[in-house]
Amino acid sequence: MKKLFTFLFALIVSIGIISAQSGTCGDNLTWTLADSVLTISGMGAMENFAFNSYAPWYDYRSSIKSVIITDGVTSIGDYAFRGCSSLTSVTIPNSVTSIGLYAFSGCSSLTSITIPNSVTSIGSSAFDGCKSLTFVTIPNSVTSIGSSAFSGCSSLTSITIPNSVISIGGYAF
Repeated sequence: MKKLFTFLFALIVSIGIISAQSGTCGDNLTWTLADSVLTISGMGAMENFAFNSYAPWYDYRSSIKSVIITDGVTSIGDYAFRGCSSLTSVTIPNSVTSIGLYAFSGCSSLTSITIPNSVTSIGSSAFDGCKSLTFVTIPNSVTSIGSSAFSGCSSLTSITIPNSVISIGGYAF
């Protein structure tokens, strides 16, 4: 009976009836992808990824429409959501203090982003190539904006930069 159940489960997963994926993305963080919603949860910092060391959900990037980061996550890792071309919605909690390099680079369907008051730094190329991004509010907590952070955001019509920002990298906009 156990072998039959295992076989049926494997068959169902292989034909896509159960489409949820999950894993870890930091020492105390997990990710779950179900119904085009990627949820990052737990306590602590997200792992930093690299151009050739992909986030574990990278293979599903074109199907991710929404990202929910739960309270307790303290950073968005480098290259975390790079290339999520269908991403339209992101929820970032007040526990996040930094947005990594290339974190949302190439998220061409993202139209707006609300950066919470807890964030102090926006990494280089964090929103590079977000060509549908029209609106950004940078909170008073941010002190640095990395180079090319909003480069290639050709639809950007409104951005508020507070006096707290003391460093803006080259080609930031």
